[in-house]
Amino acid sequence: MLSSIKRLTKHSAVYGVGHIISRAVNFLLLPLHTNLLSPADFGVSNLVFSVLAIMTIIYTFGLDAAFLRYFILSDDPKKRKDVFSTAFWSVLVFAIFFTGLMFANAGLISRLVISEGDYTTLFQITSLILFFDALAFLPLLFLRAEERSRQYVLLKFINVLVNVGMNVFLLVYLHQGVRGIFRANLIASAVSFLLVLPILFRQIALSFEWIDFKELFKFGLPYVPATLAVVVLDLSNRFILEKMAGLEVTGIFSAGYKLGIFMSLIVAAFRFAWPPFFLSTSKQENAKEIFAKVLTYFVFATAIVFLLISFFVNDLVRLKILGEEYWQATGIVPIVLLAYLLYGVYVNFMVGIYVEKKTRYLPIITGVGAAVNVIANIVLIRMFGMMGAAYATLLGYAVMAGLLYIFAQRFYAIHYEFGRILKLALVVAVIFSAGYYLRGSWMILIKSLLLLGFPVMLYFTGFFERRELEALKRMVASRFGRVRSESAG
Repeated sequence: MLSSIKRLTKHSAVYGVGHIISRAVNFLLLPLHTNLLSPADFGVSNLVFSVLAIMTIIYTFGLDAAFLRYFILSDDPKKRKDVFSTAFWSVLVFAIFFTGLMFANAGLISRLVISEGDYTTLFQITSLILFFDALAFLPLLFLRAEERSRQYVLLKFINVLVNVGMNVFLLVYLHQGVRGIFRANLIASAVSFLLVLPILFRQIALSFEWIDFKELFKFGLPYVPATLAVVVLDLSNRFILEKMAGLEVTGIFSAGYKLGIFMSLIVAAFRFAWPPFFLSTSKQENAKEIFAKVLTYFVFATAIVFLLISFFVNDLVRLKILGEEYWQATGIVPIVLLAYLLYGVYVNFMVGIYVEKKTRYLPIITGVGAAVNVIANIVLIRMFGMMGAAYATLLGYAVMAGLLYIFAQRFYAIHYEFGRILKLALVVAVIFSAGYYLRGSWMILIKSLLLLGFPVMLYFTGFFERRELEALKRMVASRFGRVRSESAG
């Protein structure tokens, strides 16, 4: 049992690294894009990428969860090959249909999404990116099913290298602007597909089982609305902002939003490792106590990240992380960080829904969150511009987390340590208020002192429990003793 849990946790962590590598490309390219592109052009690229993210879900129609379930639960090699083949031919047909539809109507999509200019070519390129990504989708899922996590991460890493390299070549040397960004992505997607071809050829068969297709479709389709709702919540602000404030503001907002990637990556890594942990831990007598502690520690860890990034983001962007035209975008960063923190809290609350098999409520919860987000965007952007878009995202995630908590507690009540979390929130609010608005290079020292004072203030509020302090003392003593013995040796 322990070896199985250890293996599961190890692979979850590796897949988390793979996801982080994929997401990190956005941050790696941020200095390049914001120093070479105008805010309007950067806004265009983000709107097109938002469409790409939404269409990715439609192309795969929830097949990731369905394929993993039916492939892994089958012990018959022939049945596994039938499931793989049926799934692949299904994705291929969907990909051909949607790519053809999108390519033929790229001009119409351009006019609907972007008010200014004609970006037909970008949406045509995007349809081809989606096509190659869809063809590589099943072989990559196969690697996850077979627990070949290192090969999976290696392929993701190669994709990032090609993407970054082609972006530099096409933008810096060939001066292709926004088109260069999407051509680079198309090349990276095509390379990824070529790399998974050996896997595809080994697993594919000229067979299609209608029974398997129906089972896969029936199982996977319900995941689409919930996933789409979360994506809409995260991306709808760009579309509404473009219509109400223009491309330039959308570009500046998008640059600031990408700086929230620090918190996003932490939440993503937690999201990968969390389900196998809580599903295995739920069998223990003290499981609910453990889950309550995890939420407290998660909020504590992400609160440190929130303060750290919020305090130093203005200094960071002046190191050419963002072009000078985008510096005002840092104003939305603390709000975006809090929004992702709340998404992490939402992920924490997933325990009861999964353990008690009540996932049918997820589309309702995420749908309400997305609806609140869209309405709030329309109202708040009119009042506060791009700051309103950031507040709308924060509100959407807060509603989602609150609703999930209410539903989950009905089926699987956990006594979370909200008293401790409130103390933590108050201390964070005090330190943030004292340090965020300080400007100037010499203020870095004061901000650093405030951060160092964070655990001290928590200590005096009684946040830390005695056993936690004792465990910390033992850990420090053990580490100190090890260092002394190594020095003596």
